[in-house]
Formats: sequence, C-alpha cells, structure tokens
Amino acid sequence: MQFGRISGIALMILGALLLAFQATAFLSSSSVNPTPATQEQPHKTTPLPAIVGAVSLILGVALFATARRRDEPDPKHAVK
Repeated sequence: MQFGRISGIALMILGALLLAFQATAFLSSSSVNPTPATQEQPHKTTPLPAIVGAVSLILGVALFATARRRDEPDPKHAVK
C-alpha cells in the first residue's frame, strides 16, 4: 500500500469516529431533562467534533480516491 491510501483510510476512520462521538454526545444530552428542583445548568455541546469529522471524512475519501499505486503505469502508457 502507498502512503496516500493509508493516510486516506486513517482520515476516514478518524472522521467516522468523530461523527459517531458527536452523535452520541448530542443524543445523550438531548434526552436528559433536568428537573427544576436541582437547578443544574444543562451541558452545552459544541459542533466542533462533527465539523472536524466531516472534513476529515471528505479529505480521506478524496485522498484515497486520488492516490494510485507507484507500480501502476500511467494511463497513457498502459498495456491494453
């Protein structure tokens, strides 16, 4: 495997993990309703993991799709 493909796969995995983390954080915080007697402030979630995860996933797919192996000949010189 080539560096571009490995990096692309790693970025896709990182993006998927960050998006999953953001989804679980969002769903767990929205399902909990604090009681008025406790007077606790609800936890605020930031969309930063989702943004970084989406960018990472897109860049990983792009890097994986554009990386080609070194031992493959150029399309112009390929044997048909």
